[in-house]
Amino acid sequence: MTCDEARARLSALLDEALGPDERGPLEAHVATCVDCRRELGLLRNTVALLQSVNPVRAPAGFADRVLAAARPAPWYRRLQRALSLPWSVKLPLAAAAALLVGVAVAHLLEMAPELQRAARVESPSPAVTESQEPPATPTGAPGQKAKAESEPATRERREGRARDLADEATDATRRRDLAKAAPAPAPATAPERKAESAVGAAAPAREPAREGARPDAATSRRSALRTAAAADVSGRLVVTDREAAARGLTELVARTGGAEVAKSAGADAMVIELTIPRAAWSEFTRELAALGAWTPDREPAELPAQVRVALRITE
Repeated sequence: MTCDEARARLSALLDEALGPDERGPLEAHVATCVDCRRELGLLRNTVALLQSVNPVRAPAGFADRVLAAARPAPWYRRLQRALSLPWSVKLPLAAAAALLVGVAVAHLLEMAPELQRAARVESPSPAVTESQEPPATPTGAPGQKAKAESEPATRERREGRARDLADEATDATRRRDLAKAAPAPAPATAPERKAESAVGAAAPAREPAREGARPDAATSRRSALRTAAAADVSGRLVVTDREAAARGLTELVARTGGAEVAKSAGADAMVIELTIPRAAWSEFTRELAALGAWTPDREPAELPAQVRVALRITE
């Protein structure tokens, strides 16, 4: 038996927890080894000192205080403690929270320039708004009643003008994005140029405001005309479920190697702008017929390398 094995069994020897087959070799080793005998004597002295110490009793209520400290406080007490904090602690915490919120908002605005551009487009120019206001009429004049009656029509014209400006800016942005995504188209033929000039001449025209008319439908029609003028191929897809058809069209564009440029939904139709490679155009039109009734409004004889398509989905 080695010294390490013997010292590992000294505590069990003092506790009389060893059997006869282990106790005999251990005692024989201790009788011949001076270091193990000294270690056994020190261990016996330590046990004797521990046994001579009087037991210590816990103070009264110690167990109750420990349980109370371990049990979580009710929410109203935690709220009371939070509200009772001194101002020297609450003010720095509030300032730090406000600073964190401001930094987070600034970071979101930096990471989303589309939101800033949309905010700039949707807000009408002050100069345009002021220039369209009617001249003031003195109080009590004969035209005071006519002015009061014409205020709703003036407000409608002002809102329609602001929507038109927003639509024009949005269409210009979409055309720039489409021009960046696709190469320059092939030169248009004479009939195509004539059709595009006719559509372009009809696009700026404004229909007279009718009482009870819905400006959203007119805006959707004008946007569809401008989108069709900027695309190489335009047409209408009649389906039974517009949302399902839009999902199927997205999968079809991905399979044919195309890209979806923009999407806008109106009350009566959904307009989707996309680009399709010329090599996959036959497959695209064949599978498009499976989604619904496809009726092209314009399709040139010679297609560019990247075909720009304006597709209007209706039910």
